[in-house]
Order: sequence, then C-alpha cells, then structure tokens
Amino acid sequence: MTYSAIFSHASRLREAGNRFILAELEKAGLGGIAPSHGDVLVQLLACESCNMSDLARRVHRTKSTVTTLVEKLERNGYAQRMPDPADSRGVLVRLTDKGKALEPTFTAISEGLHRLITDRLSAEEAALLDRLLEKCVNG
Repeated sequence: MTYSAIFSHASRLREAGNRFILAELEKAGLGGIAPSHGDVLVQLLACESCNMSDLARRVHRTKSTVTTLVEKLERNGYAQRMPDPADSRGVLVRLTDKGKALEPTFTAISEGLHRLITDRLSAEEAALLDRLLEKCVNG
C-alpha cells in the first residue's frame, strides 16, 4: 500500500489555508503581510518581546528565516528590533502599536482557518488529524 496522496492532500490543505489568509488580509487592507508571517505575529502577540533565537525555536524556523520575516514586518511598521539587555549579542523583537492592532484580524483569521477544518470534520476527526500530523512532523 502506498501513501503518496498524503503529501498532496497536506499541500492542498496548506494552499487552501493560504488562499483564505491572503483573502482575509486583503479584505482588511493589510499590505506587507504574508501567510509566512503568521506564526511570528501570533508569537509576538502573545508576549511583550521575544529573543530572536527563542522566536525561531517557537515557530520551528531557522534563525535566518525568522530574521528575514521580522525585517519585512519591521519595514512595514508592524515590529521593531532592539538590543537584548540580558545578552549583548542578542536581539529582542516586539510588536509596534500598529502590529498590536492586528490582533482582532488575526483572531478572526484563526477562527476562519478553524472553520475550514471543523466544517468538514467532526471534533474527534479533527483532533485525530491534528495528532497524526503532529506525529508525522515531529516523529
């Protein structure tokens, strides 16, 4: 038995999610934000400031990838970087007031993404899918 469709299905689900996110961002008039910024923004909405290394670990991305994402958010006025007073080589990142104002939109987008799943699966099926995908990704 082959499971070749698993990656295709996962890819199509991700594409559907990204289309939804982009449409909602456009409706909200938010430029300069891409689906790839979502995990970073969600983490920053949850904390006052975050060390770049910790942020990379939390969003399961390399530090260089997170640096690139944060640079774009900074250019668009959503985030700012500053020296980490606890680590002379470290950098902290936090949201600006403009970035903090994204919270209601991101909450609505998260709820919409949730509905993409719950409109098709029962709560038990969604929980099982979540556990199985996590197992596939994390081992």
